[in-house]
Amino acid sequence: MSAGRWTLHLDDVLLPGPNRLIRMNAHDYRKLRDEILLLARATLTPAPPPAPLEACHVTVTLHRPARSLLDADAKYGAVKPLLDVLQPPRAYSRRVGARTVQDATAGLGLLRDDRDGEGALQGCIHTLRVVQVIGAPHVEVVVDAVQDPSA
Repeated sequence: MSAGRWTLHLDDVLLPGPNRLIRMNAHDYRKLRDEILLLARATLTPAPPPAPLEACHVTVTLHRPARSLLDADAKYGAVKPLLDVLQPPRAYSRRVGARTVQDATAGLGLLRDDRDGEGALQGCIHTLRVVQVIGAPHVEVVVDAVQDPSA
């Protein structure tokens, strides 16, 4: 795997905090994720690699108004829909009344998964850093491929 860097910028996006995400119904969460996906697809540079990254470092900078800053643990929970979008499309089933419906969630295919890769864990994200900056709503993401996944 060759090392590389991918960036994306989501203008006018204010990611909801984890308390709001937990209370969000599935339809609204899918809508949020789909909106993030459209914006991410338009701004991801360069194009995603042919195969998802096996190991990477992710840095997310959340530009937020001072009145909506998140606390230290909440800012990490707020990036969940964003990390979901960076993964490959995935199939899943959901219940609609008495029926089970097969569905798919779209994704960019940049990351293999959003699991933790620190230490001896086998996830893709070796480090995740989320930084807040006071300013107009905006999200910046930098994904750096790790040359040696065992490092």
